[in-house]
Amino acid sequence: MKAVMALFAAVSLAGCEVNLNSEGIVSRETKTFEVSGTPDVQLDTFDGSIEVHSWDRSDVEVEIEKRAMEQSLVDEMKVTAEQQGNRIVIKVTRPGRGEDFGGVQIGVHFSPSARLRVALPRQSIVTATSGDGSITIEDVNGKMTLNTSDGSVRGSRLSGEIVVRSGDGSVRMDRVEGKLDLETEDGSITVDARPTSLRARTSDGALRFQIDRDSVMEGDWDLQTTDGSVVLSLPPGFNGQVDAETRDGVVRSNNSAVSRDSPGDEDREERRRTLRATLGSGGKTVRIRTGDGSIRIE
Repeated sequence: MKAVMALFAAVSLAGCEVNLNSEGIVSRETKTFEVSGTPDVQLDTFDGSIEVHSWDRSDVEVEIEKRAMEQSLVDEMKVTAEQQGNRIVIKVTRPGRGEDFGGVQIGVHFSPSARLRVALPRQSIVTATSGDGSITIEDVNGKMTLNTSDGSVRGSRLSGEIVVRSGDGSVRMDRVEGKLDLETEDGSITVDARPTSLRARTSDGALRFQIDRDSVMEGDWDLQTTDGSVVLSLPPGFNGQVDAETRDGVVRSNNSAVSRDSPGDEDREERRRTLRATLGSGGKTVRIRTGDGSIRIE
């Protein structure tokens, strides 16, 4: 009987790990999904970071790490895992009691959270949503929609269509290419990319863009911050129009390819705050706006 019970316990804990340490109670479980084509992976956690990277396997693996001060709170976090064909949905909902522990809290205290770590094929569709936590994604090609109410978003070595929304946090994209639509309510946006389409907006933060060689605009670009500076670095041979304006600051350019298109009746102050220019042979327009800050085109 003891042997049977031991075997039952071993099977029950396969793919699941529970630890009790100074950071509370941590429970980990891993789920694997077989797919026959491009996976469409939808990830949603009420509170916690999401980490996504590609690997050289055709399946999708998701590790869910639940953390809380009490075992009962860990148990109350509900994990929904569903698969229909190549579509995979993982959702973790908060415990029923939330952060209401009652009584006086002494010592270390933190809210329940659930972190998601995901490995998937490079060619994938990814939708990641966190109620409170950072999102990191690496080495993926496809459509990516990344949303966090409070946290930073980081992407590297990505290609395809990338949409980012953060309620409070910085956005950084390194070595990415394709269509970029990036927005944060509070935080900087930093991009090193070869974009075909580019929209970047922040209500409070600086914008910095390093545009790679061979970048070709398929439509107008829109770069805007309510409060912060803007730096746009363009490669040699880049073609387009620049329409830059700041309400409180100066627009400068040390790019030799920029030729100002300012009208003759423009006064000195307006000339300091605006720049209409042609780059190379012209083309689509890069629109740059800041309410308070300088603009520099390199």
